[in-house]
Amino acid sequence: MIDLFKKERVAGEGLSARSFGRACKPSPDRPRSFLKTSDIWKSLSSLIFLNRCLGCDAWLEESYGGSVCADCFSKLHFLKTPAHLPHLSKIYFDKAHSALAYEGVVLDWVHHYKYHRKLYWAPVLSGFLTSFNLDWQTYDAVTFVPLHWRRRFSRGFNPSHLLAHRLAKQKGFLLVDLLKRVRATVSQTKLSSEERTKNVQGAFKKIAHKNFSVKEKSLLLIDDVLTTGATVNECAKVLKKGGAKKVDVLTLARPL
Repeated sequence: MIDLFKKERVAGEGLSARSFGRACKPSPDRPRSFLKTSDIWKSLSSLIFLNRCLGCDAWLEESYGGSVCADCFSKLHFLKTPAHLPHLSKIYFDKAHSALAYEGVVLDWVHHYKYHRKLYWAPVLSGFLTSFNLDWQTYDAVTFVPLHWRRRFSRGFNPSHLLAHRLAKQKGFLLVDLLKRVRATVSQTKLSSEERTKNVQGAFKKIAHKNFSVKEKSLLLIDDVLTTGATVNECAKVLKKGGAKKVDVLTLARPL
């Protein structure tokens, strides 16, 4: 089992488990959330006792900081090429990358993280983002897709914000809250491609900052899952109209 971790997976596009483990090293900074006692205990214990796989709860023979066993790691389908999004009539972002295929165990991991407030998954999931092969030095700042305040209150946290926060900390980037969701939208999950685009039109506005201007800046926009690209495209549209030179998108996963 451990031998799998000591080799770079060809399917992982050069991502080794050791480098992944360093990228997802846990840290205690997490946003406030409404958690059950069992979730709080598991979150705390996962930061202290890195001897069980968060994916399948199997005992790890050796911890690499990521808390994912070799069997779970071997099931991941890593992506390299940018997303092709034919449903978008006009694309405002420059490139859209995703670290993983949204399938198999990744579906379960993201579902638990987003909808069941399993915040102890944040170090592992953000590790896939920070290990992704990007030209990192070209970006001036990192930002994220915001939630409407009602949804953030009901959910307890913004999954994309937490991923972006950890990525910026690991990479030494400035994390800037550049967007605000000004209109509550219905969930995109059951909408068609056309309906998704209409659903997010006019849903975001740019936040003005005294100490940071988006003009002529290259930005990296973080979200959790890329499906049709309607949401990130609308965010990129607002940022480009605000003067951003480049907006690249990086998400944890996308369906194939």
